[in-house]
Amino acid sequence: MNPTARSVLAVAAHADDEVLGAGGTLAEHVHAGDRVHMLVLSASATSRPDKGQESVRTHRTECVRQVAALYGADADIADFPDNRFDTVPRLRITQSVEDAVRRWQPNVVYTHSTADLSMDHRITAEATAAATRPQPGCPVTTVLAWEVRSATEWGTGAPFRPAWFQPLTPQALAVKEQALELYASEMRPWPHTRSAQALRAAAHLRGAQIGCEAAEAFEVVRHTVRGPA
Repeated sequence: MNPTARSVLAVAAHADDEVLGAGGTLAEHVHAGDRVHMLVLSASATSRPDKGQESVRTHRTECVRQVAALYGADADIADFPDNRFDTVPRLRITQSVEDAVRRWQPNVVYTHSTADLSMDHRITAEATAAATRPQPGCPVTTVLAWEVRSATEWGTGAPFRPAWFQPLTPQALAVKEQALELYASEMRPWPHTRSAQALRAAAHLRGAQIGCEAAEAFEVVRHTVRGPA
């Protein structure tokens, strides 16, 4: 076992958000020997009444399992209603994240930005911030918010302002693209912002912003330096 390995948790509102937001970064964590865990809060499809609810849930659940296997990650899927997180007591969502933190003891947590258009994303971001407060005994030192194309850039409030960039090797970018292929049903054709071409261009743009080939960008929600007083 790698003595310097960290525990990493990705908290996603929906199945595919974890890859859209941090798929390359999670691959970099795996390459570094870190332990990766995924919490997906909804695999349902109430926003798609034209499709069978159970068949979509089954399909999305299997996609999460396949993506977790690709990363060698643990994954849990909660059962909150898609596009209706605002109908659920906020405490229940926060407790779901708290349970994941208690079980997996993550040092680094990735989740959504409050800049997103999606209400589910914003509620997930707020619940994760609450569940990872730096209280005594909390293992989390760093909380980072990712961007999700087709949600973050369409927000109407404060814009996404990244201050943390993770360079991506070609290998990490390839893993992200493999994971997105597993979520093919959630992707869209070019020129949609959630198309493979647009996501590849976004990675190269974030890379150019820090002088490398490709990168993912994050807002810093909280970073706690722990050491001698």
